[in-house]
Amino acid sequence: MPTKYYTWFTVALLYESVHEGQPEHIDEDYDGTTKTYEESHILVKATSTEEACALGLQLGKNHEQTYENQYGEIVHWKLVKVLDCFELLDDDIAVGMEVYSRYIVTTKDQSTKEVIERFFQT
Repeated sequence: MPTKYYTWFTVALLYESVHEGQPEHIDEDYDGTTKTYEESHILVKATSTEEACALGLQLGKNHEQTYENQYGEIVHWKLVKVLDCFELLDDDIAVGMEVYSRYIVTTKDQSTKEVIERFFQT
C-alpha cells in the first residue's frame, strides 16, 4: 500500500455573525444597521485539496460559537462557506512564509482607495 503524503494547506473560511433578540440597552458604539462577517485562514495537513477543504469545513463547523453580547443580544457565529483551499509550496513553516494570497480583479477605473474600502475594512 503506498504511503500517503501530507502537505500543508491554508483553508479560507467565511463566518457570519447572526444576532437574535432586541438590545437591552444601546450606547454610542451600537450599530443595528450593519452585519459582520469574518474571513478566517486556518492551516491543515492533507493529502489533497479536496481533503483539505473537507477538513477545513469540519474544523470551521467546530469553531462556530454562540454567546450573549454586551447589549443582551444572542450572537451566533455561523460558518457560511469554505472560500478557498490554498496548497503551501513548502512543508517547512517559517517566519515570512506566504500562507494565503488571492487576486482581486476590478474595473480599470476603480482606484486603490476604492478597492481598500470595498475589500478591506480599515
